[in-house]
Amino acid sequence: MITKPQRWLRLAAATVVSSVAVIILIGPVWGIDFTGGSLLEVTSDSADPTRVRALLNDQFNLTASVQATADNTLLIRTPPLETQVHSDIVVALKADGLIEKELRFESIGPTIGRELKRKAWMAVSLAVLAMIVYLAYIFRQTAGLIAPWKFGVAAVAALTHDLLLVTVLFVVLGQTHGVVIDTLFVTAMLAILGYSVNDTIVLFNRLKEEWLSTRTDPLVDVMDRAAQKTVIRSLNTSLTTLLVLGTLLLLGGTTIRWFVLALAAGTIVGTYSSLFVALPVLHFLAKKQ
Repeated sequence: MITKPQRWLRLAAATVVSSVAVIILIGPVWGIDFTGGSLLEVTSDSADPTRVRALLNDQFNLTASVQATADNTLLIRTPPLETQVHSDIVVALKADGLIEKELRFESIGPTIGRELKRKAWMAVSLAVLAMIVYLAYIFRQTAGLIAPWKFGVAAVAALTHDLLLVTVLFVVLGQTHGVVIDTLFVTAMLAILGYSVNDTIVLFNRLKEEWLSTRTDPLVDVMDRAAQKTVIRSLNTSLTTLLVLGTLLLLGGTTIRWFVLALAAGTIVGTYSSLFVALPVLHFLAKKQ
């Protein structure tokens, strides 16, 4: 199953590089949680973003981003709006027949947005650092085979692979469906981080047991046996999780749709990366000893 780790390592490296390129070249659609500003979601049968932008520019001197969604709604993003200006905009849009009703309105100042972005990066960084330290401790018995800290680095490499792929998915959805990266997305990423590393720890623990039982077999053979003995467990756990997430995706409503989709995507790539990213990276690091 993992008899040629170099091939899987090259595939993982290509995936990471491609993901980074997509994120940089296309760029995510940041939510107002991070950028600051106002978000107005309205229903519209005509769904004409050009006319809405023109009205906001002509009557209110506002430069707005207007995006139509698949649900016949418009997402209007502007600089922070005062309460009276917000009310005037809704009245003007209804008077011109551009919208039917307002679904939601949110407004966040730029200072709060910057603070949320800083704290989001800090939360992810601290979680990753704590993970490396924890894995180095629990796998300290494998010092005769692999340096314990390398288990942490391999797990983080798999996590990076997972988080990048989910981010790429949302970058594409941002361009096609107006999906934004906000604090709810960060929450989903932290949940994915925990789920993925749990799967990886189970695999690494089996690897440790296989090595302690022999201490003489080649590392590739030990990894292959560990993968074969955990793959069914990983698939069953992932399928059970996906059944629940699929139900939430169908019945949970629009409020949590993208959050659930992020969790589902993270579950799929997390199951894959535990076997085909974490182990090849660990093998590569072990050969460097």
